[in-house]
Amino acid sequence: MRLPLLAFLAILSAIIGLGALGYYVATLPTALRVAVGPFSNENVRIISAAVQTLQRERESFRLRLIMTEGSQQSSAALDSGAADLAVVRTDNAFPRSGASVAVMFYDHAALVAPGRSGIIRMADLKGKSIVLVRENPANIRLFRVLAAQAGLNEEDITIESVRLQDLRGALEQGRVHAVFAVGPTTGRLLVDVVNLVTEAGKGEITFIPIPETAAIEQRNPLIEADTLVRGLFGGVPPRPDRDISTVTVSHHLMASKSLSDATVSDFTRVLLNAKAQMAAEAPLASRMEAPDQEKASPIPIHPGTITYLDGQTSTFLERYGDWFYIGIMGLGLGGSAIAGYFSLAAARTRDGVLQLLAELEGLISAIPGLADEKAVAEAEAGIDSIFTRILRAAMDNNVDSAAMTAFTMAFAKARDALRERKETLAAQHG
Repeated sequence: MRLPLLAFLAILSAIIGLGALGYYVATLPTALRVAVGPFSNENVRIISAAVQTLQRERESFRLRLIMTEGSQQSSAALDSGAADLAVVRTDNAFPRSGASVAVMFYDHAALVAPGRSGIIRMADLKGKSIVLVRENPANIRLFRVLAAQAGLNEEDITIESVRLQDLRGALEQGRVHAVFAVGPTTGRLLVDVVNLVTEAGKGEITFIPIPETAAIEQRNPLIEADTLVRGLFGGVPPRPDRDISTVTVSHHLMASKSLSDATVSDFTRVLLNAKAQMAAEAPLASRMEAPDQEKASPIPIHPGTITYLDGQTSTFLERYGDWFYIGIMGLGLGGSAIAGYFSLAAARTRDGVLQLLAELEGLISAIPGLADEKAVAEAEAGIDSIFTRILRAAMDNNVDSAAMTAFTMAFAKARDALRERKETLAAQHG
C-alpha cells in the first residue's frame, strides 16, 4: 500500500499547489502603464503621488510612468497600445481608443490686465500685445477661440513670450498690456499671475470677462462655461471684485477600451479611495473626481468606471467563485477516483497475498510425498521464494495483521514438515 499512498499524497499536493498558484496569480498586483507629461506638469505630480500611494498601501495595482511631451503624445501612446492609461487635456487631445476613468482637475482661463489700463472688455485688446503664460499650442488655440468670439482676428492681437519672472517688468514698461493664463484655481500659477499683475498695476487689477461663454461651450463642447467667483484670489478689495465669466478645460485620466471592465472598475475604486493620501504629496489631487454620468459630455466614460459608480463592482469571490466551485467539484471527483483506485489496488494486493498463501499450503501438503532429497530442496526453495515475496509485501504495508499471522503459522508448519521429511528420507537411505 505504500506506493499508492505516496501517489495519493503526490496528487493531493499537486492539486493544492495548483490551487495556491492560481490564487497567487489571481491576487498579484496588476501593472498599468500611464502616459503623462510634460515633466513639470501638475498631472505628473498627481500620478507620481498615485504611484507612491498605491505601492505604500499595498494596493492591487502598480503604475509605471511613461513620460511624454504633452497630451497629444500621451493620447497617441494610448491609441498605439504603448500605454494602458493616459492623462490628457481633452480640448487638446482626445484618444480614439480611450474612455474616462477620472477627472484629474479643471483649468480655468484668466484674462487680466493692470488696473487703469483702459482694458475692461476683450474687444479692447485689439491692437494690443498679450502674454500667454505657458505658451503652448493648446493655450494658443484656446485663446484664439475666445478672441474670435469677441470679434478679434489673429492679426488684431500680438502674442508675446515673456517669462513669469519678467512679467511685472514687461507690464510696467508697457511692452505687453494683458496676460492670459490657464490653470487650476487652487494652483500656484494663477495666484502668481494675479499677484504680479496687481503689483504692476500699483495694487489694482482688472479681470476681463470672456464674452458669450455659453455660446462658446455650445460650439466647442470640450470647453465649458464657468465663473471666477468674487474674491477667489483674496485681497482687499477682493480679487475679482465681482463674478467674472470665463471658461474651463478638463484634464482626464483615460483608460484604454481594451482593458477589461473588471480591471477598470477595481482601478477606479482604488484610485478614488486613495485621493486623500495622494493629496498629502500633490495637493491638487484633492480636486480629482469621478466623471459625472448625468452630465451631457462628448467624453465617454469607461464601462468599468460606470460599473463602479453604479455600485455593481464584483468581489473577488463573485468573480472567481465559479472556478472555486469547479475546483472543489474536481477535487471531489478526483478524490473519488483515487479512492476507487486505492480500493481496486487493495483488492488486487489482497488477492495476491491469498494466492501466495494458497501456494504455500500446496507446497506444505506435497512435502510428505516427496521422493528424494532433490525434490525436498526444490520445495524448500519454493517456500523461501514465497517468504521473500511476503517479506517485501509486508515492508510495503501490503499485508494486514491477519494475513501475517496466517503466514507465520504456515511457515512454521512448512519448516516442521521439511524437517520430518528430511529425517524420514535419511532413515530410509541409512
